[in-house]
Amino acid sequence: YLLVKQGMVSFLKAESLQHHVKHMDRLIKASLLRESKDRDVVQAVQFMKNLTFEVACCVLFGVEDEVVIKGLMSDFAVAFKAFWSIPINLPGTNYTRGLAARKRIVAKILPIIQKKKEELANGTLSPRNDVIACFLSIGGENVVPLSDLEIIDNFIFLMIASHDTAANLSSMMIWKLARDKEIYNKIREEQVNILAQRQGGDETLTWIEVNKMKYTWSVAQELMRVIPPLFGNFRTTTADTTFAGYDLPKGWQVFWVACETHMDKNFFEDPTTFDPSRFEAKKPIPPCTYIPFGAGMHQCIGNEYARVKTLTIVHHLVTRFEWSQVNPNEKISRQPLPYPSTGLPIKLVSKPAVL
Repeated sequence: YLLVKQGMVSFLKAESLQHHVKHMDRLIKASLLRESKDRDVVQAVQFMKNLTFEVACCVLFGVEDEVVIKGLMSDFAVAFKAFWSIPINLPGTNYTRGLAARKRIVAKILPIIQKKKEELANGTLSPRNDVIACFLSIGGENVVPLSDLEIIDNFIFLMIASHDTAANLSSMMIWKLARDKEIYNKIREEQVNILAQRQGGDETLTWIEVNKMKYTWSVAQELMRVIPPLFGNFRTTTADTTFAGYDLPKGWQVFWVACETHMDKNFFEDPTTFDPSRFEAKKPIPPCTYIPFGAGMHQCIGNEYARVKTLTIVHHLVTRFEWSQVNPNEKISRQPLPYPSTGLPIKLVSKPAVL
């Protein structure tokens, strides 16, 4: 387990991700231009789900074949629903459909694993190329290599963990910017200024440019504070403990809820006010109070990947378009992540290209 986690962390940490920014940027730009071509209304939620899935396949797992990606996307759409369903294996249930989808995912990934094994053996593929190559390179003295099914299990886990939350944050950023012109203008100003400082003829984003997007990320952080992607999660007590006057025996399962600390005035001044500047302030936020990615040893290892992907998507949106909601009164509903209830259809209006 530790070796697998170390492999994931080694690929998802900032030092590794900076080498994939240009690839991610080209994918997102091409997908955005393709989706918006000859269309003035786009279903933003589904587009973000498709886009983030494509980026994960290409950047995280080195899967570039469009036919394979579309097939995996279809199967994972079924698997995502099963992941949050009651595990009753009866015909017609989401859980049963998810089991069938998993079999199809295995059938699609096994040939990819075999091909990467061959490429690693002949030296045409680096263990640092993608997560699957990294998994295949685990082994050696006193270390048993991962089996194909273990690699697939971790592929499915990482795809589920990295996809829906990233799609959710991007969708909610589009929703927020459609409703708040002042924030949209501030983000666009930041993004245009970054491009104005660019030197040379390279038109793809760099790691340095992504790290200049301070205000844009502060907006994203504040949005995750007010509307956290994950409502909460379960943990198991490892020892007898007491919390807020309650005795919790060892082995009990407890459920932490993000909004309990996110909306607590003891940690966030005037918590009901949307204020991105609270994340730009020098005053540190107390540990384990801001938890959209969890906290401690169980903190999400993909938080840096989510940051880079979200910022890249927002960059291309605000420098090329402005938009409005087709349904201005569209409500947010949990499915189980928070999404605009009708899929967030938006009217896109092209803006003059920013070079």
